[in-house]
Amino acid sequence: MSQHVPGTTARPGAGGTARAAGTDDAAHGGRPPARGAEGLAAPVPVAARKETVPAGAPEAASAPARWAAEFAGTALLVFAGLGTGMFATEVIDSALGFGLGLVAAIVAFGHVSGGHFNPAVTLAAVVAGRTPASVAIGYVVAQVLGALAAAGLLWAVLVTLLDSSTTAQVLGAVSNGFGENSTSQAGWTTVLLVEFVATALFALVVLGSTAPRANAVLAPVAIGAALVFLLTITAPFDGGSLNPARSTGAAVVAGAGHLGQLWLFWLAPLLGGLVAGLVHRAAALAGPRRRAGEPAAADSDPVIDSAPASDGAPAGSSAPARER
Repeated sequence: MSQHVPGTTARPGAGGTARAAGTDDAAHGGRPPARGAEGLAAPVPVAARKETVPAGAPEAASAPARWAAEFAGTALLVFAGLGTGMFATEVIDSALGFGLGLVAAIVAFGHVSGGHFNPAVTLAAVVAGRTPASVAIGYVVAQVLGALAAAGLLWAVLVTLLDSSTTAQVLGAVSNGFGENSTSQAGWTTVLLVEFVATALFALVVLGSTAPRANAVLAPVAIGAALVFLLTITAPFDGGSLNPARSTGAAVVAGAGHLGQLWLFWLAPLLGGLVAGLVHRAAALAGPRRRAGEPAAADSDPVIDSAPASDGAPAGSSAPARER
């Protein structure tokens, strides 16, 4: 979610039509700016940025900076969600903690890494052609470490007030599980289906709201709202996951009973992310195609090119979106 999004100044296009253009179009010789390595669109448009990027300057952050952003954003998300859940009296309170934590993480760190904060979202972005597979492993490792750091910090705080056994029970209450670890005693097949469907819908919201032609300002709000209502639905079944990193962090500090069920909370969300990426990619490739020599329409669907980026973009980054 950290890519360059043109502003909204209208200028005439081919055939007298008008299309959106920003100050950075001019800076790049009338071409859209190159997309960074993370491949998701930025939640901050040019007009809303505090500073403009000089012409020819690469926008993509270094790999360590992106990993650090994914670590910090995932830690913030998990700390907010689990911490709220420990003291929540209703399911919606915990869901709001995760949703608002995600909005804050996207705004704070999304412009650096793209704001995945979830291995399932990273997989969806890779399958959809929005993120190179070469950066996915680093992102997932950073996300898991961030979730572990947040859960460990909560454990360290609680253990100063409670004994280790009670602390594990408190953290177990906000962990994900099925069967005896589910408040509704839902079986693993039910939880697998619920997590798969919910994660697929969530990943579709992420990919759709960060598309080049989407409203970039509303992207964090849409993504956070989607997480809130989907967690509200899934929480009675399994505590609400949609995020393997979140489940891993909680399970590690909750104990062996939750670690033994962790496989499902990797399998189901990753399957959901895979399907969402395929659906998004198929929808993009199914857009109208123009015949040879036909001028590109101003409102044609953008297609993300998989060729290497140019015009000062860092090696390994995705090519800019182009209209066909």
